[in-house]
Amino acid sequence: MLLKIFLGLFLFFGSFSANAQAIFKGTIVDFETGEAIPYATVFLANTTLGTTTDEEGKFSMYLPNGNYEVIIRILGYEGLTFNLPASMVQPQGYKFMLVSVDEDLDEMEVNETRDPAWYRNLDDFKRYFLGTSLNGKACEIENELSMILDDQSEPGALIASSRDILKINNPNLGYRLDYLLNDFRFNYKIGFVTYGGYPLFIPDSTLSRRKQRRVERNRLEAYYGSFQHFMRSIYAGKSVAEGFEIRRLYRKDDPVHKGKFIDSLGTELITSIDIRRNRERREYLEFSDHILVTYQNEKESPQYVLGMGRGVRKSQSSSMRMTVDSLEIFENGSLSDPFGVVVEGYIGWERVGDLLPIDYFPEVEYIRGVQ
Repeated sequence: MLLKIFLGLFLFFGSFSANAQAIFKGTIVDFETGEAIPYATVFLANTTLGTTTDEEGKFSMYLPNGNYEVIIRILGYEGLTFNLPASMVQPQGYKFMLVSVDEDLDEMEVNETRDPAWYRNLDDFKRYFLGTSLNGKACEIENELSMILDDQSEPGALIASSRDILKINNPNLGYRLDYLLNDFRFNYKIGFVTYGGYPLFIPDSTLSRRKQRRVERNRLEAYYGSFQHFMRSIYAGKSVAEGFEIRRLYRKDDPVHKGKFIDSLGTELITSIDIRRNRERREYLEFSDHILVTYQNEKESPQYVLGMGRGVRKSQSSSMRMTVDSLEIFENGSLSDPFGVVVEGYIGWERVGDLLPIDYFPEVEYIRGVQ
């Protein structure tokens, strides 16, 4: 079954600069009582940058130059999510007032027993959210019993949410993810997956030197050929040099098999994708129809071809199309609309288990194509 996926991660926008930082500080209090809220989580979505409030409800953190989605969360209160450019941070700090919420007594308690159908739904959620790659299979959700898995509200669909921030351990990449799941939906009939959320990446600081070297190799392998790598190469105008081959993909409906398509591939290589710059020097990604993106420097994973009835190919192919006319693109590979590009194929197969923080940059050259 061909799976399609919206890369619906709520990425922050902007680039990093080690020379430009702001101090983002504040106090978090209860809206009604004014009392401090300790141990609230404050983090920047899809980065390794986050903190918690102290016993007085205070926090402080550095923001590299850029534009961020800030997430404030704690159980028992409505969370806050807002955009914050580092250049606009006020030095005197902020006060955030959270509104308490009543717990739903009818909801199943976390420690209650689940029925077999719930566990089957959990297996499906893990398969389509964490992924079936080696990295995805190695991931563990530490608080999976906090999840609400609904296969009844919408026929033929699995809808997932969580009462708490998901605690996901990814030993292969050396991170624990605190993942605020905003949306997950899988349509069994057409094999269509959408998910979105706000992850914080927490590096494992307990690794030995040997394990840290192995984690670094795994991160490099996960990065090269990824959507993040591809978008950064497009922004820099180096997609060919970085090992990507782009061709036009022509798709039409299959007259015999309803819901399927017939694809034909353009013979001419596309050496670059248009990046348009407006008067404010903001840059926008634009391409029409479908494109086929082939990463030449790595072969497919054996896990990817399971059930396809064919062997491993020496390159990784993915198709992409834009759902909007134009997307703002940033140097770090992020896009202004997280649902602005639909991906099928290899990159679409790679899920949260292969995800890296947007502030990850390879420090050493990876010997690609050598396994």
